[in-house]
Amino acid sequence: MKYLITCCICFFCTGVFSQQKTILFTNGYWYNGNSFEPQTFYSVNGLLTKTKPGTVDTIIDLKQQYIIPPFGEAHNHSPDTEIEFDIFNERYLSDGVFYIKNPNSIPFTTQKIAHRINQPGSVDVVFANGGLTGSGGHPVPLYKYMIETRYKEAIKGWTYRSMEGNAYYIIDSKEDLEKKWPFILNDKPGFIKVYLLNSEEYEQRKNDTLYNGRKGMNPKLLQLVVSKAHSAGLKVSCHIETPKDVWYAVKAGVDEINHLPGYQVLWKEGYPASYYTLTSSLVRKMKKKGVHADPTYSLAATELIETDSVQYRMRRQVQQQNLRLLKRFAVPLTIASDSYNQTSKTEAEYLYQLGVYTNRELLNMWCITTPQVIFPDRKIAALQEGYEASFLVLKENPLEHFQTVFKIQLRVKQGKLLW
Repeated sequence: MKYLITCCICFFCTGVFSQQKTILFTNGYWYNGNSFEPQTFYSVNGLLTKTKPGTVDTIIDLKQQYIIPPFGEAHNHSPDTEIEFDIFNERYLSDGVFYIKNPNSIPFTTQKIAHRINQPGSVDVVFANGGLTGSGGHPVPLYKYMIETRYKEAIKGWTYRSMEGNAYYIIDSKEDLEKKWPFILNDKPGFIKVYLLNSEEYEQRKNDTLYNGRKGMNPKLLQLVVSKAHSAGLKVSCHIETPKDVWYAVKAGVDEINHLPGYQVLWKEGYPASYYTLTSSLVRKMKKKGVHADPTYSLAATELIETDSVQYRMRRQVQQQNLRLLKRFAVPLTIASDSYNQTSKTEAEYLYQLGVYTNRELLNMWCITTPQVIFPDRKIAALQEGYEASFLVLKENPLEHFQTVFKIQLRVKQGKLLW
């Protein structure tokens, strides 16, 4: 028996749909990375095909609506425990975010949710596990706080000392790296995360406890980390704060820049807006080395309490200037919020408001570039033969009305209709 279903049905009735193996999607406009074109696709065993199967279980009339690949979140730390997993999962899927890159986590807690992620009905996540930093560096003090708050129930009995070797690795020398590298690999990270913060002041800050949480690893060790990671088939993401951090990261050969200067500018004496401004020569090097970045510029709106409107405007000007430069040299950007209770939707909205990129450029960043960066070896982020049958249905054309991406009509993941 065949079912004729429109996109206006109650998508919460997924029990029947989840059992269907073949679905015909008709009367839709499908995105090809540049424009929308009318096409007909079948979902067979979770994959897209234009070849009609022997049996079609369900027919879905898309009612001339617009179909795009699902979104990615290139930098977030949720979900990472069993605590409130269902809430996080539903939030991501509701916003159309199917793919997540978590650049710092605790293997002990993420292993407990391994059976609940990377499924047709859940988000797909890749974890870096514990990041590499220096003594007193970020995120060491942060985890000291979180063990009494966010992780209090997830890792009962753990102490602050338990965090080293799990949530992070202290790397102050080549000897530290050689000694701890086998343990880093033993936890099977999906990629490696390192921390550089104000590298231009590394010598000044490294032994000063007043800078705890506001410093990172010795930048001179970064190239060795990258070399070892690449030899192990792992890419490297680098947390940065300043243009000098970016310079060191690019020189060392990292693959991804986490944050961009100006994402969380704390104005103070000696640190003017120009301190966080990228240069043409540096951005040109990023392009030449194939480095991409996730700005997380929306943190300026979600994490900081503004008390000075002049400061707020200056921060946005720095962000816009940096983005225009990256756009000029065609440096790829991924969409990421780095906000535990938000999704990349927040960053997409913020970048849209900054007005640097066109609707098409933003859409491609979010539904093509970002997913491909997160899972480069999977057939996702394209609506074509043999790719995963995962997509979002929108009522209007997002190239003309970008904000329609925040009003998803239907979500399909690997051939399973969600809602």
